[in-house]
Amino acid sequence: MRPAPSPLSSFRGLRADEVDRAYDLYLDVCAWLKQKGVRQWLLPKPRSKFDERQERGENYGLFLGQDLAAIVTLGLEVHEKWPDRLGSEKRWWLHTLAVAPEFRGRRLGEATVAAAVELVRSRGAKDLILDCDAGGVLPAYYRKLGFVTLAQKDIPFPSGKTVLIELMSRRVGPQAA
Repeated sequence: MRPAPSPLSSFRGLRADEVDRAYDLYLDVCAWLKQKGVRQWLLPKPRSKFDERQERGENYGLFLGQDLAAIVTLGLEVHEKWPDRLGSEKRWWLHTLAVAPEFRGRRLGEATVAAAVELVRSRGAKDLILDCDAGGVLPAYYRKLGFVTLAQKDIPFPSGKTVLIELMSRRVGPQAA
């Protein structure tokens, strides 16, 4: 069952004055994941990357009233790690989904993904793509949200580690369920 955002919630692009809070939310989630031993975002993205995404209009937030409850990045791009599988066509990518610590347990990650699916559908997308650590909890989480595995491969990271990464897709176009 897909969670519906409450009538007091909204999903929209972040304004410039909201980026500091969004980045702090992201850093809080990075620290929490590391503390829990979850292999995701072992090295947080630098603020400059977050700012680049903001300049391109890719940062979105789920708001409960005035509170920023969750963030996500939606980029129309060719991902440099997957040209062998996806080719050179630009596709909609879901990146950096994070729920503020004070809102955990309320299924807001699911609501944020549902809102992201609706947004990219309204922009004519056929599918929404993401990749994540194949050895972690995220593939099962995203499968529950309708994503399917397209491929897996070892990808080296700036930390020096090589991680098995899972490429996933969810159909969002006219034939989507």
